[in-house]
This record gives sequence, C-alpha cells and structure tokens, in this order.
Amino acid sequence: MTLLAVALSFLFCSKSKFEEILSLFMCYKNFSDILAEKAGKGKTKMTAKTNDSLLSMKFVSDLLTALFRDSIQSHEEALSVLRSSSEFMQYAVNVALQKTQQLIRTGHVSGPDGQNPDKVFQNLCDITRVLLWRYTSIPTSVEESGKKEKGKSISLLCLEGLQKTFNAMQQFYQPKMQQFLRALDVTGTEEEGEEAGVSVTQRATFQIRQFQRSLLNLLSSEEEDFNSKEALLLITILSSLSRLIEPTSPQFVQVLSWTSKICKEYSREDTSFCKSLMNLFFSLHVLYKSPVTLLRDLSQDIHGQLGDIDQDVEIEKTDHYAMVNLRTAAPTVCLLVLSQAEKVLEEVDWLITKIKSSVNQETLSDKMAPDASSQAVPPNLLIEKAIVMQLGTLVTFFHELVQTALPSGSCVDTLLKDLSKIYSTLTAFVKYYLQVCQSARGIPNTVEKLVKLSGSHLTPMCYSFISYVQNKGNDNPKCTEKEKAAGASTIMAKVLRETKPIPNLVFAIEQYEKFLIQLSKKSKVNLMQHMKLSTSRDFKIKGSILDMVLREDEDENEEGAAPAHREQDREPATKKRKICLS
Repeated sequence: MTLLAVALSFLFCSKSKFEEILSLFMCYKNFSDILAEKAGKGKTKMTAKTNDSLLSMKFVSDLLTALFRDSIQSHEEALSVLRSSSEFMQYAVNVALQKTQQLIRTGHVSGPDGQNPDKVFQNLCDITRVLLWRYTSIPTSVEESGKKEKGKSISLLCLEGLQKTFNAMQQFYQPKMQQFLRALDVTGTEEEGEEAGVSVTQRATFQIRQFQRSLLNLLSSEEEDFNSKEALLLITILSSLSRLIEPTSPQFVQVLSWTSKICKEYSREDTSFCKSLMNLFFSLHVLYKSPVTLLRDLSQDIHGQLGDIDQDVEIEKTDHYAMVNLRTAAPTVCLLVLSQAEKVLEEVDWLITKIKSSVNQETLSDKMAPDASSQAVPPNLLIEKAIVMQLGTLVTFFHELVQTALPSGSCVDTLLKDLSKIYSTLTAFVKYYLQVCQSARGIPNTVEKLVKLSGSHLTPMCYSFISYVQNKGNDNPKCTEKEKAAGASTIMAKVLRETKPIPNLVFAIEQYEKFLIQLSKKSKVNLMQHMKLSTSRDFKIKGSILDMVLREDEDENEEGAAPAHREQDREPATKKRKICLS
C-alpha cells in the first residue's frame, strides 16, 4: 500500500501522463478494498494504516491545489483526467484529513519534512486555503443534488478538513494565527501596508461570516433536507473562530447577536445540533455578561413545552427561543441550562467567600479606627447587590423548572441536586449577614426581597415537585413490571439512586430556614413571615407495611386499642397529604 502511494507521488511530480496516475490509483483502491474485505472488521484497521502514509504534506498540498485551484489553460486538459474521477478527488481530500489528524494526535506528520514545524505550518496554510475555496465555491447541497456515489461528498470532506486544520492551528500554532488567517485570503486583494493594520479579530470575523452564510442556507432548507453532519461541523468551526475574537470588540457583539437570533428564529428537532448550537450560544454569552436572564427565559420555554406538574394547570407557552421545542426541551436543553446554573452558583459561592473574608478584615480595622470606619461606605455593597441579583434571577429560573413535568431520569436527578446547591448558597449568604449584623449595619431591603422570593416562589414548589417525582415513580406501570422480574438487590439500588437527592434537598431547605430564624432574631427583622414551614420529609410510608402493622396491633389490642386508634385518626388531614404513600 505504501509503495503504491509513493508511486502515485512520483508519477505526479514527474509530470507523467495523468492516465497512468489514475490507473495506478485504481490499483491502489482495489488493493485497499481487498484488504478491507479480508480483514473482516476492515474500516478501523484501514484508517489506522492510511494514517501512516509516507506521502508528504507538500505533495498533498500541491495535489489539492492542482485539482481544485489550477486554472492554467495548458494544464486543463491533463487535469481533467484526474478531476473526472470523484473517487480520486475524495482520496486526495481524505489524505489531507488523515495528515491533519496525525498532526493533532502526535504533534508531527509522517513523510519528508514532517518534523519541521515551519514547513508543516506552511503546508497546513496552503491546504486550508484550498479546502476553504472548494467548500465555499461548491456548497454541499449543490454537490449532493447530483451525487450518485455513496459516502461523503467532497464538499463535506473539505468542511471536515477545515474543522481539523482550525483545531490544529489553535493547538500548535497559536502565536502564528495572524499569519495563518492572512494566508486564507483566497482573493489576495490586500496590499502589504493594509495587511499589517488588520487585526486577528477582524480577520477571524471575516471567516466567521462565510460559515454563518453556509449555516443560514442549511437552516433555510426543509427539515427533511437538513444536513446534520454539515451543521455540526459548521458550529464547531464557528466555535473555534469565535475564540479568536476579542470579547470587548464590536465584532464579538455581532457574533453573539447573530447566534442569539438563530436560536430565537429557527427550530430544529435534531438534538445534537441543538446541543452544539446552544453550547456555542452559552460560551459566547458568558464572556459578554451573566447568563441568568437567558436561563430564566429558557426555563420558561421548557415549562411551556413540557407542561406543568399539575395536569389541571394550562401553561401559556412562551416563544423566547424557537430552538426549544418538544423534542429538544428535555433532556437536551434542560441539562444544558442546569449545567450553566451550576457554574453561576459556583461563581456566587466564590463571591460570598470573598466578602466573608473581607468582613473579618473590616472588623479589625473598625477596632483600630472606629471613627473613620463609621463614616465609610461598606466596601462589599456592590458585590452584595450583584449576588442578590444573581440569586434572585436563579430563584425565578428554578421556580419555572420545579413546576415543569420533566421526564424521569437525568433531568429530575440533576434538578434536585442543583436545588440543594442553591439552598446551600442561600444559606451561605444568610451566614454572611449573621457576621455583618455584629457591626452597625442592618439587613438591606434587597436581601429581604430575596428571602421573600425564595419563600413564596421556590420552597413550596420544591415540596410539590418532590411529591410529583415520588408519585410518578409509584404510578409507572412499566417500572412495576420490571421490578417484579428483577432481583431484590437491583430494586434496592434503583430506589436508593432515585431517592438519594430528595433527603439532601429537604435538609438543605431546613438548614436555610434554621439560619434565617437566627438572622431574624439577631437583626430584629421577621424574615420568616414569608416562609412556609417545611412539611415534606426524607422518608416514605409504605402502604403495605403500614396495613400489616396496623392489623397486628388490632389483633393484639382488640378490646382496648380501638378508642386510641380513633384518637390517632383525628389528626389533621393536611399531614396525611404531606406524606407520600406508596
């Protein structure tokens, strides 16, 4: 195989008849097919062997340039022989992909000059320029409309190659990114003086616009004609290029606005594409400003698509983002927003730790200079306001999700864990004000509003959601049938896994309420007036076991126990509603 590949390189470089090259390539292809068939498992092994090709990157670059960019009249007749074979052109692009993948994997390429970083960089620039021209000149949709052969189209292979070359450049040649982007100018219209004044941000934005147009063309097609593979590659390339743009630049805002518009106006049921696009959106948004408002809007869309935990409640659907639909709302978008909420909570935790440490320093300075400190503005005031804003919006975010009829599984488990986290963060914030109250400062009105919001909009909903999760598990006939067939150990493991987050959440809520009571006493402000006392607990009463125990008690105390039982039955009915029977 290697000898045949080297022979192809020799014939091409020696300007031999291209019919001979094509004939030798067909021998190479037939030999490859035979080896693949003999191997049985074939494709994986063949890929590993072709990665070790001794063809140089210089040859691959020259070959692609000749096939796609050579427009010299005297060369046209000879090159038409090679261009007439789509298999040969696919082979040429595939070798470029394999070389680039080898560079990403090992840091160098096989063949002549494969260890020379400067030569590899120059060849990679040339290959990327040719692939970019080929993809933008002949779109995949145009090529595939008249395509009869099986497998990936040449345009799609070129796009895959672009994704790999951009990745390789950022991994190994980040300092040369300006030179690389300048080499991608296929028009060559820039003069030397102009080149120096064009920044990396401007060049990257120019390339981004080309791929944005390609993605828009894809999204404008019908759902059944949507090419998911091409769309995913385009999103990956856009993500790579967007990292080159300065977050404070106007170009960055343009890219963010465009991505937001795509998420708002276009709906696709492809979950992989939705996940990739939303990840790009979040990665851009967090560099611009906090994503809490975005999370709140997305949670409302998820709630509207999946419905309420109370089936009698009719939800008015919101349409902030069309990308959130019945197919993508859960688990795709739901898990993404919960992941982002976790990151925000981690940042808020860090801020709370920071202002706690500064309070200790402030206390020391107060003792040393009490008169000066009494006139000073609290240094943490702006940070406290920022924390209240973040937590307040996150409370409304979770308020929507805990009322959403989420499917059992990862969404429910992650939500229960994240609810525990926000209550832990709220508790840490309350503890901070327990420290602050030792000084002359009181409790700000914004903090009172935050406590009121959590007490009225989140805590009661959490208990309703716990009941919903428990009842849904008990009422699922499929699970019951499986449990009958499964062993006792499997059933126990499943029960433990599903119920573990619930007691943790209840404990987190109770800890929050405990420190609120302490803060209320210390600050002389009734923070508990909007809090409903905890009613759900981290245990279940099994109906069958309860009946059995009651029957045993009745047998033992047949004569004297009846009045006592009647007294117990007079307990408030609300308690029985609060305990979930199964």
